[in-house]
Amino acid sequence: MKDEPSTSKNTPHTTGGGGGSSSEPLRRVSGKVWKATKKPTNRTMMPKALKRSFEQRIREARDRKALKQTEKEMKDEKEAVRKAHVAKIVERRKKREEAERLAAQQEKMSLRKRMRVKRKELKNRAHAKH
Repeated sequence: MKDEPSTSKNTPHTTGGGGGSSSEPLRRVSGKVWKATKKPTNRTMMPKALKRSFEQRIREARDRKALKQTEKEMKDEKEAVRKAHVAKIVERRKKREEAERLAAQQEKMSLRKRMRVKRKELKNRAHAKH
């Protein structure tokens, strides 16, 4: 067992070019054999169905950006309509509360006025008896 090289645990945790050149920095390696090393996409090796020219990719990106902008404008418009509706409801509620307050105040005033008139009548009756 000691003479056999192990494949998973005892591998060096660095990536080296093979000669141990000091110009390339040493990096940690996963050690998990099922982890595939990621490489940059080589566009020349891609299938024809997936290949698109730079201009086409730029055009698609521009179209996506325009679509997102349109969606954002629509969402903002919808939000503005919703906020206007909420503001209208709040305003209506304030008006109703103000009307109720004024009605209660008017009722209170009329009650006071009725009491005043009643007292006046009582005074007049008292004066009329003498």
